[in-house]
Amino acid sequence: MGRRIPDWAISALLLLVAPGLALVLPAPSSDTRELLSWGLHPALSTPKQPPLMQWMGFLVMRFAWPTTFWCALLTQALNAAGLAYVYKTLRLWSGAGEAGLATLLLAGAVYFLGAPVAFALNADILQFPFWAAMLFYALAAFETGRARHWAGLAVSFALAFYAKYTVALFVVSLAAASLMVPAYRRVWRDKRLYLTAAAGALLIAPHLVAARHSGAVGHATGTLLLSGDLSYRLKNLSELALGFLAYLAPAWMFLAAAGFRGEWRGALAGQPAAQFVRAVAAAALVLLLVLVLGLGFKYPSRYDSPFLFLAWLAAASCIRFDPARLGVARAWMIRAAGGFALALLVGGWIVYGVFTLHPRQQEPLVEAAARLQAEWRSRFACGPAYVMGDFWSAYGLGVSMVPPRPGVHLIEMDGDPGYDPALRARQGAILIYRDHIEAREAHAVFPDLDLKSPERLTLPFAPTLSRKAMMTYEYVFIPPGGC
Repeated sequence: MGRRIPDWAISALLLLVAPGLALVLPAPSSDTRELLSWGLHPALSTPKQPPLMQWMGFLVMRFAWPTTFWCALLTQALNAAGLAYVYKTLRLWSGAGEAGLATLLLAGAVYFLGAPVAFALNADILQFPFWAAMLFYALAAFETGRARHWAGLAVSFALAFYAKYTVALFVVSLAAASLMVPAYRRVWRDKRLYLTAAAGALLIAPHLVAARHSGAVGHATGTLLLSGDLSYRLKNLSELALGFLAYLAPAWMFLAAAGFRGEWRGALAGQPAAQFVRAVAAAALVLLLVLVLGLGFKYPSRYDSPFLFLAWLAAASCIRFDPARLGVARAWMIRAAGGFALALLVGGWIVYGVFTLHPRQQEPLVEAAARLQAEWRSRFACGPAYVMGDFWSAYGLGVSMVPPRPGVHLIEMDGDPGYDPALRARQGAILIYRDHIEAREAHAVFPDLDLKSPERLTLPFAPTLSRKAMMTYEYVFIPPGGC
């Protein structure tokens, strides 16, 4: 009998599905384009979010190429680290076989197979690895009291904070859980907890100072709609539930099938670590419900990102696999997860590569950027300093140029990192929109700009054999004044 393939190796193969799908969906999606453009001018704060996703954009722009493939690959590398922490947490109350299988099933969920294509390096998806690290280091510190675990907790908290302010909710959940689990209440008398809190505060201080004059906090609080009616709140509640059901759908189904086959039974793990995980998940859910139903928090399903692993860990702490059936369960679950992943990959290639198209992620950015640059160089000796226009065109076409140019979304230009009106005046800019230039937006910035005869560029979507539609841009050149 051949050697058994380790669970971690199978999980790694599952994580490669998203970069594989990115080969046929190469154009970065919305937020990914923005963070790549902002990554050209990395800073300690951004107008919308803490800066970690901007720093990830810098890494891609500096060392790779701004396509979904590289963004998804970096995302999955971070997710692999997060899954490693999930496994380490599961090992605190379960055996290696059960922990490995639970981690493998999580890796085979839709969230890890497909979501990184659309959400690559987005602030929401970036939270998972650092939250997973925080949970493990908190448990390890409570159990062992070792300095390296307390230090790991401080560093992972800081990274999670630099990803998104939602970590505050997670910190409250951890604190509440430590009070609910008797074995961990003693931690509040441990001076190392307060030293860790001080270290975490020190690590995030540079951002807090830089964010005083940014719009990041206002952007975060702007997601609350206290005046929202009941239907609005219930819609957001349905989005919350949708994420937990849809993104983890294969994992839930495989687990349900294994239960039907009698391969596991319900049994609450009694170790303090398991109790703590269940308490954290419960506290986080309560806080989410308060935000969504009580405060009118606008909640798209992708916000479930860092909470999915908590739900999965809590579920795993409530079941116990039959040791005699674990090997059988592992074998068929791996085949099922692998088959689903392969079907998703091949199906994506066929659907988007042959029969249809994705108007955002198959946009011909590279060819359009090259043609615009060639035309610009034939007319002017310098520039353009920026690509300006709608959200999609400005960011997507700007980062696709060689060398890349920053994008400027006209209706948010005051907050775009690195935007300098004087530089734009000296080196000029390209004003471009998908379909048609929005004259009202353009004239709000350039009141004297002639938009009577804009130029147009029409290209086929790529890479796909489908020719059902073409991508058209409308643009004007704003000539440089200092060449």
